[in-house]
Amino acid sequence: MLIPFLAALTLVVAQAPAPASSAKPVTVLLAPTDATRGTPRYLIGIAQEHVAEQLKARGLEVIRVEDVTRTLPKKQRTAMMRCKRTQPACIASLGAAAKTDVVMVTEVLPYLNGYKAGVRVYTAQDGAPLTEHSVPEVKKDQVMDALTRSLDEVVPITLRVLRPEPVAPPPVTPPVAQQTPHVTPGVKQPVPGPDLTPSVQPPTALGVTGDGSKVETPGRRKWAWVPAAGGVVLAGVGTVLYVQSRGKLSDLNTNEYPDLQDAEKVRDSGKRSQTLGVAGIGVGAAAIAAGALMYFLPVKQTNVQPSVTLTPQGGGLSFAGTWP
Repeated sequence: MLIPFLAALTLVVAQAPAPASSAKPVTVLLAPTDATRGTPRYLIGIAQEHVAEQLKARGLEVIRVEDVTRTLPKKQRTAMMRCKRTQPACIASLGAAAKTDVVMVTEVLPYLNGYKAGVRVYTAQDGAPLTEHSVPEVKKDQVMDALTRSLDEVVPITLRVLRPEPVAPPPVTPPVAQQTPHVTPGVKQPVPGPDLTPSVQPPTALGVTGDGSKVETPGRRKWAWVPAAGGVVLAGVGTVLYVQSRGKLSDLNTNEYPDLQDAEKVRDSGKRSQTLGVAGIGVGAAAIAAGALMYFLPVKQTNVQPSVTLTPQGGGLSFAGTWP
């Protein structure tokens, strides 16, 4: 029995009409301007009806001035219809009689070669100007469009002043639940303390890396000229000796010696000069290469070793090592 009852109650609640909005529509007393000279009366009447329909379409409640003055005594009605619609006292009296929020005056006045069409809005309480808009120099068939454009300007301003939208409250951040630590009786709990670990930065700024490589010092290039200079001297001496050996070989080929021992002395002297010359050139080249390595190669490349090979016919220079 309970389930059918709840289903029926839910259906009745769903079909019930929604509650009306608490914000009442803005009430407007629509009054024509008191300056009608030069404007046809039928055009003023059409303009009033057009403005009334436009206000209703925008959700405003319209009250015509004729409906208010019809219930007043003749003397008071005449005074109210003849008062100037630009004076605050006149506007306030119209608003008090109609009990509206604002008073809107429709204007269709002659202007140059056409008409000036627009509306003015006043607060009904004290007759103070609220907003206004008009379109000058329009043709007769453009008056209604000009009034619509003026209403597009003044109606949003009027609604913002009289019915401001409520400001949404700021979002409330839910409080963060505090976790209570679980304490076991008889067990000593660790007490968190300040972090005393010193902040150690990697020594990248000092040029030290983690692979144990050596730090290059400026003294290595400073002394690179020593082996290079010695190599130049040795290579020069070796070149001189080698040229001398070539000259003694040429003497053996061209000259005739009366004694074999003299020829053998020249030959032996040439061999010594050739050997020393090749050795000097090789050692000097190795020294020059060592100086170049000291100057150009990084310290990690110190496993490169030059070697000199000497033979009776000449010599050679070679390098052994590894490069990354």
